[in-house]
Amino acid sequence: MSLRTQTITVTLILLLLVVVPPAPAPAADDVKIALVAPLSGRWARQGQLKKMGAEMAIEEINAQGGIKALGGAKLVLRAADAGDSVEKAVSAAQRVLTRDKIAAGIGSWLSSFTLGVTEVAERLQVPWLTLSYADSITERGFKYTFQTSPVSSLQAEQALELVTELAKKNNRPIKKAAIVGDNTAATVFFFKPLREKLLAAKGIELVVDEVWTPPLADATAIAQKLRATQPDIVFYGATNFPDSIQVLQKVKEFGVKSPIQGVGAWLVTPEYVKTLGKEMLDSIQTVVATHPMKGQEEFVKKFTQRTGEPFMTQDPLCTYGHVWLIKEAIEQAKSADPKTIRDALAKIDLTSGPAASSFYPNRIKFDERGRRIGATPLIVQWQGGEPFTVVPAAVATRPVVWHK
Repeated sequence: MSLRTQTITVTLILLLLVVVPPAPAPAADDVKIALVAPLSGRWARQGQLKKMGAEMAIEEINAQGGIKALGGAKLVLRAADAGDSVEKAVSAAQRVLTRDKIAAGIGSWLSSFTLGVTEVAERLQVPWLTLSYADSITERGFKYTFQTSPVSSLQAEQALELVTELAKKNNRPIKKAAIVGDNTAATVFFFKPLREKLLAAKGIELVVDEVWTPPLADATAIAQKLRATQPDIVFYGATNFPDSIQVLQKVKEFGVKSPIQGVGAWLVTPEYVKTLGKEMLDSIQTVVATHPMKGQEEFVKKFTQRTGEPFMTQDPLCTYGHVWLIKEAIEQAKSADPKTIRDALAKIDLTSGPAASSFYPNRIKFDERGRRIGATPLIVQWQGGEPFTVVPAAVATRPVVWHK
């Protein structure tokens, strides 16, 4: 090769080195989270609220740089409609978990739906976070199901303790109780210990026991029984809005004055104020797995400004916390592989950050069944047209008021 040819060759190589930029680093793949919740049908409002909370968390995480352990990978939500039946919920889970590469899932609000959906997640080995209450969710030996709520039976114990103590302080001891609600799984597990032992142990007589399969055809007979027996407390579990409104309107129509103790966050959505009015709701209370607590005022304000909702409830708060919890598990696992994330969740012990602060007490650690250790229910009460946390006192945003 002549000197001229060599010179030209070297020059071309140098030009290529200067002109051709280095290949860009591959972009981090998105990490997909599934949400299965009722977005249509009788429980659609709760599913919509859950979606709001998940979207808020994902927006925050992505704005802060995504999953740092995965090179800034962004979180993406894949929502699937559980509809109004267990069959539809299971079908939705099957679709979303097989069509996409899903790292983890959350949902499905109604415990009956969650029991079916978690069977799909377990079979496909996708870790699943739920705030559904039913004891049976974590009594099946599943390895991929994680329950952040206190279970229904524990909630029943706390609710009964609270109302009996309040009644005594107000010189209105509870001697007669009523059970009124549907036969969805969480309600069934709440009512069962009341019937079998808790009421009798306190010398309380069960005078009304009315349970139905949704939808409720007519609440007239229920209201008539409540008026005839005049219980000192009504344990109330009508999980969907149309059924619940029908019962409460009949209760008002028949002049029933018994205090109402609900089970679940379905009883504290804004629609109740619009339909029933502030006065009728005042002092109605319900036991929940989480709700905005003292010190979270700015966080709640951010949510209401973002969504236009008048206040925040359990449903968006729990999915907000669940998405942040999945983010923390991925950071610790340094992987988006579902099995690796499952192992990280099984070992996780969080006491600070957005995930931990979404629940009470502010610690997330799971036992061998997948239940959150130390999970404690909260009591929320309607006051002046808004639901406030009233128990435990340490995180209450308002003092509890006994029924007038």
